[in-house]
Amino acid sequence: MNDLLEQFLVETRELVQSATEDLLALEASPGDADIVNRVFRAFHTLKGSVGLFDYPPWLALLHAAEDGLSAARAGTLAVDATLVDLALETLDATARWADAVETSDALPGAAATEADALAGRYRSLLSRRPETPASDAAPLPEWASRLAGSLIDLGEKPMTAVRYRPHGDCFFAGDDPLGLVRKVPGLLAVSVEPGAPWPLDEEFDAYICNLDITLLTDASRAEVDTAFRLVRDQVTTVDMPAVDARTVLGGANLANAPAFGSVVVAILAEQVRVLATAGDADTDAGRLEACAQAAANALRSAGRAGDAERCALALENGAGGLREAIKAILASPSTAASATNAGEVPEVSEPAGVDAARTLRVDAGRVDALVSLIGELIVSRNALGHLAMRAEAGEDAATLARAIREADANIGRLSTTLHRSAVSFRLMPLSQVFRRFARPVREAARGLGKEVILDIAGEDTEADRGIVENLFEPLLHVVRNAVDHGLEDAGTRRRGGKPGAGRIRIEGGQDSDGIVVSVSDDGRGIDPAFIRRRAVERGLRSPEAAAALDDAAVIDLIFAPGFSTAESVGALSGRGVGMDAVRVAAERMGGRVSVESRVGLGTTVRLHLPRTIALARVMVVGAGGETYGIAMDAIVEVVRRPRTGIHAVGGGNAMVLRGRTVPVVRLGALVGQKRLPIVDLDALLLVVRAGAEAVALEVDRFEDRIEAVLRPPSGLVGTVPGVAGTTLLGDGRVLLVLDPASMLGAEPTAARPPREER
Repeated sequence: MNDLLEQFLVETRELVQSATEDLLALEASPGDADIVNRVFRAFHTLKGSVGLFDYPPWLALLHAAEDGLSAARAGTLAVDATLVDLALETLDATARWADAVETSDALPGAAATEADALAGRYRSLLSRRPETPASDAAPLPEWASRLAGSLIDLGEKPMTAVRYRPHGDCFFAGDDPLGLVRKVPGLLAVSVEPGAPWPLDEEFDAYICNLDITLLTDASRAEVDTAFRLVRDQVTTVDMPAVDARTVLGGANLANAPAFGSVVVAILAEQVRVLATAGDADTDAGRLEACAQAAANALRSAGRAGDAERCALALENGAGGLREAIKAILASPSTAASATNAGEVPEVSEPAGVDAARTLRVDAGRVDALVSLIGELIVSRNALGHLAMRAEAGEDAATLARAIREADANIGRLSTTLHRSAVSFRLMPLSQVFRRFARPVREAARGLGKEVILDIAGEDTEADRGIVENLFEPLLHVVRNAVDHGLEDAGTRRRGGKPGAGRIRIEGGQDSDGIVVSVSDDGRGIDPAFIRRRAVERGLRSPEAAAALDDAAVIDLIFAPGFSTAESVGALSGRGVGMDAVRVAAERMGGRVSVESRVGLGTTVRLHLPRTIALARVMVVGAGGETYGIAMDAIVEVVRRPRTGIHAVGGGNAMVLRGRTVPVVRLGALVGQKRLPIVDLDALLLVVRAGAEAVALEVDRFEDRIEAVLRPPSGLVGTVPGVAGTTLLGDGRVLLVLDPASMLGAEPTAARPPREER
C-alpha cells in the first residue's frame, strides 16, 4: 500500500467517527448551524479525498451526500431523522468500503448498486424541497455575465460558468491552476486576470499565485466538479443560460482555436495584450522576458516546440517583434501536433501493496524523551568499555566488581525507563473506543422504544493500544445488556418514580498499575432470586446448589456460558453468549470482570484491565531439575518452615500460618513431575493467592530475581493451562513463567478453602 492511500484510510476513519458524533448531536439540536457546517465539511473532505483515487461509485455517493448537506446548510432541506439516518448509512458504507480497499485494493462488488440506491434517496430528498420561484432566482454574477458577453450567437446550448481563484500558496500544495483548467472538457471561453492589483516591484513575490480564472464550458456540472474535485473550496460554479459557443479574445484571429486549444489561445492572447500595455523602462525588460517565457511554455505544452523557439528568437526584436510573432502564431494554420493539446495529462498512481502497513501516531515529546534515554544508555555502554580497559590493566578485582555492579545497576535503571518510555508509545486514550458507543446506544434504544441518555467520563485515560482496540466488543455486549435488560421502558420508570429516560454511563479510570472501565445504568438491577430460578430452569445449577449460593455468587452466574435472562431470542440478546464473551475477552487481555448491583437502583459492570505491557519482576525457582518463574506480584510472602510443621489433612497437606490453616502444594506435583525423595529438613514455601484464599507453594530452591518482558504464550505453550508467559534468561534459556492462581484453581487439594485454626 502506498503512503497516500495509507494516509487516506487513516483520515477517512477519523472523519467517519467525527461526522457520526456530529450527526448524533445534530439529531438532538437540528437548528445548530455550527454542527451542520461541521458535518458538511467532513463529507466535503471525504469526497475530496476519495476523488484522489479511482472509485467512481464512492465519489458519486459522497457527492450526493454533499449536495444534501449543502441544501441543509442553506436551509432549503429540513434537518430531520430521515436526513440523519441517510447520512449515517453513507458513513457506514464509507467505513466498510475503506476496510475493503485496505484488504483488497478494491471496492466490494455490490458497492455500485449500494451507492446508486443511497444517492437516489438523496435525490429524492432534494426533489421534495420547496421550489424557488423564478422571480426570486438570483441574477448572474458580474463575472459570469461579462464572460457570457464575450460570446456571439452560434446556436443555443446549456453551459456552465466557473470562477477559479487559486489559493496564494497553491504552488506549494502541488496545484497547477492552468493544468486543472486544461482538464475541463468542452471549453468555450477562458479569462485569466490578476486576483488583486499587482504589488510594487520590490514587493513582488513570484511564488504567490495571484490569479482569477473564469471559464465557460458546455460540459455538465458533474464533469466540471470532477475536474476541480481537489480544489472544490476555491471554485464557484454557475449554470448559464443558452449562449453561443465561440470565444472572442482580444480581437485576434482565432479561426484555428478549436484545433489549437482554448487555454493555450487564451494565454497567447493575454501576452499580446500585456505587450501592448504602456510601461516604463525599469519594468519593460522583465515584462518582455516573462511574456516570452509564458508564450513559449504554453506552446511547448501544446506540442508546438517550433513556435516556442520562434517566440524565444523574437525576444531579440523587443516588445513589438514578440507581439507580432505571437499574433502570427495565432493566425497560422493548425498543425497535427497542435491536436495533442486537447488531451488530458495522464495521471500516474503507484500500485497499492498487498499488505497494509500499521501506523501509530506518537506525541513528539515522547520521541524526544526516548532519544534522550538512548543517549544516556550509550554513555553507560561506553563506561563498560572503560571498565574493560581497567580490567586489562590489572586493577584490583574487588574494586572492579563494585564498579561493574554500579554500571549494571545504572544500565538496569536506564533499560527499565527505556522500556516504559517505548511502551508509552502504544498508549491510546479510551476516547478512541468510548466515542463509538453513541451510535449503538441510539439504535438499540430506538429499536426497543426506550429513551436512553449516554454519559461518558474518563475518556482521557490511556491504555495500551492492544487493550483499547480489543475493548469495543466486550463493552458492546455490556452496553446492549444495559439497554435491553437493565433499563426499564419509560412508562415503568415513571411509575417507579424515575425519569422517563434511562441513563447509561461509560467511565474509565486508573487503578494502581491498571485501568478500570465501568458501564453503569440506573435501571432495575439484578434480582438474585430471579437469577437462582433461571439458573435452575436452564439446568446450570441444581435447586439445592442454587439455594446454597450467596447473592454475590448468584450474580456471578450471569457470566456462565449459555445463561440468559431473556424470555426469547431478540436482535440484541437472548442467546446466552454476551456476558460470557465479556469475561473471556477480559481474561484474554489479562484482566477480570466484576459486577455490583442493587435491585431497583441499577447495575455496574467493571472491567479491570492492565494498562500496559510492562516489565514484570519474576522470582526464578527450581522444582526437581527444572527452572520456572513466578511473578513477584502473585507472591504474598516467602516462608521457610520445618517439615514437622506441615501436616497431612484430608488427603492433602497444610500448615498453620499466623493462626490460619493454609494448604501446601508441591510445585513439582503441579507441573507433573515424579515425586523425589525429600532431603532438606526445611520446606521452602511461596505463599500465593488462589482466588480469595492463600495457598503455600513448595519449591526445591530459589535461584534468582529478575525483571523481564513477558511474551504471551503461543503455539503449544499457549494450550497449556497455568502458563502466564515466557521470557529469556541471561544464558539464553527460555523460562516458563507460571500463573499460580489458574494452576491452583484446578487442583482439588489446593482449592480447599483454609479454615480457622481452633
